[in-house]
Amino acid sequence: MKKYLIRYLLEFLVIVLGISISFYVEKKNAIAYKEELKSESLKKMKSNLLKELDGLHFDVGVHSQASDFSNIIYERGKLLYNEDKDSLGFYLSYLKDAGTVFVHNEEEYSALVNSGLIELIENRELVSLLQEKYSDQTWYEKNNHLLLEMYLRDNTFDKFFSSENRRLHKNIIGYWTSYKPNMRYLNDLEINKVSQSGLAHSFYANLMRLAIRQDSLIIKEIDKELAE
Repeated sequence: MKKYLIRYLLEFLVIVLGISISFYVEKKNAIAYKEELKSESLKKMKSNLLKELDGLHFDVGVHSQASDFSNIIYERGKLLYNEDKDSLGFYLSYLKDAGTVFVHNEEEYSALVNSGLIELIENRELVSLLQEKYSDQTWYEKNNHLLLEMYLRDNTFDKFFSSENRRLHKNIIGYWTSYKPNMRYLNDLEINKVSQSGLAHSFYANLMRLAIRQDSLIIKEIDKELAE
């Protein structure tokens, strides 16, 4: 009897051990699968961020240029009006039409959060940077809409442009419209509008520089997470 009891006990232990090992292996496989999903998601995010950086650098260039042209008009506009209306028309039309669209892209971040995979990220600095970035994106988008509404869709300067469209101005490629030959120069209110527009473009360019810094830091931390 004792012999059979020991046998049954051993068989039971073998079964329990087998089940435990099976659960352990299954759990390890599930964790490995989630780790793989996390890594793939982070790789996609990095790829998207690299593309986003190209767009952000372009945005900075456009809005910085608009700010610079605003300063030129504010400081030398009267001289250009008397001696070089083509340049004045180019700077003014660029300032009016310079605009970019901020794309709020959080697909991969939302996937990480909604799937719970973000909890598997061991680099807490990366998690913090991601939370900060996708919180700030709403702020960037609102400022982009505000800039478009206040200046790009404003028709204050339309009366100064002739109907002739040109494409090349002193080796600078871009659409522009010449200044009407017999049109008066800008009054004080309009000059102030030029200055305000320049400041708005400068502010937005600085926001995009902040976005570039955020993306660059995130890419750096993603590389650290993937290397571990």
